[in-house]
Amino acid sequence: MKKIIYIILLAYSINANAQIALEHSYDTASTFKSGSPALSDQLELVHFEVSGDRYVKINRHGEKISIYDLNHVLLKTIDLSGFPGSPNLYILYLSESLFDTDPGIEFMYTSDQTSTPPYIYTGIYNDDGTLIFSDTAIAEILINFPSQQYPIYNTTQGTKMILSYKGSTLSSFKAKVFSLPGTLSAGIQEGNAALMQAQGAISNLYPNPSTGKVTLQYELPKGEREGEIILYNTQGAEVKRYKVDDTFKDLLLDNTQLPAGTYFYQLQTSKGSVGTKKMVVIK
Repeated sequence: MKKIIYIILLAYSINANAQIALEHSYDTASTFKSGSPALSDQLELVHFEVSGDRYVKINRHGEKISIYDLNHVLLKTIDLSGFPGSPNLYILYLSESLFDTDPGIEFMYTSDQTSTPPYIYTGIYNDDGTLIFSDTAIAEILINFPSQQYPIYNTTQGTKMILSYKGSTLSSFKAKVFSLPGTLSAGIQEGNAALMQAQGAISNLYPNPSTGKVTLQYELPKGEREGEIILYNTQGAEVKRYKVDDTFKDLLLDNTQLPAGTYFYQLQTSKGSVGTKKMVVIK
């Protein structure tokens, strides 16, 4: 009898451990920064309007987008090597019907590279590389919230979890896909949105790049009355500190005395730090 109970418990233990199962591994797809220059690659799940759920791998080191079906079969590769500012790029709003009416895939491409004009750039492209729209501006919201990228997704083939791993070589910076036994509920997703609001935010800075005064938008965490905006240089040294409160939601910065270069700023309150955004000063 004891032997039978042991076998039953062992079988239950194996089944419990197998409920979260590794499904697939993608090389050069981890969101950890790696290589030279230090860039983040990524793997996300996108629900396209016509073709449905697809894995999208954005390989900034290789300057390409790879699209896979839910069985991890490669469907399409999009070459980004000739785009302005590549490989320092972001991809936003992958879609089949948002930007035009043809059946192909389109996406927003935006770069904040600062070495040569245009210093900032946004373009809407078809998956064959043809340009639909462009402007010398950047979609700053993607600095705060990664476009469409979350660790867990509901799909037509079950719930998937994507995790990123560090490695010693570019290819070993992997992303792995796991199958989950449950479903991501609407309540959990709403709770995540409420948590982000409770933590506060720093938003758009404009104009950016700038030669003088710029306006920074911020929102203190719920229940907080004051905080500080702290400006750092690329070495991590503090450059300036501005006290802010809940009376206003924007701050005017005077950068006329700052040397040309790249700076970073964040909001700090008693609840901790919020975000790290980039500011470029040109002369």
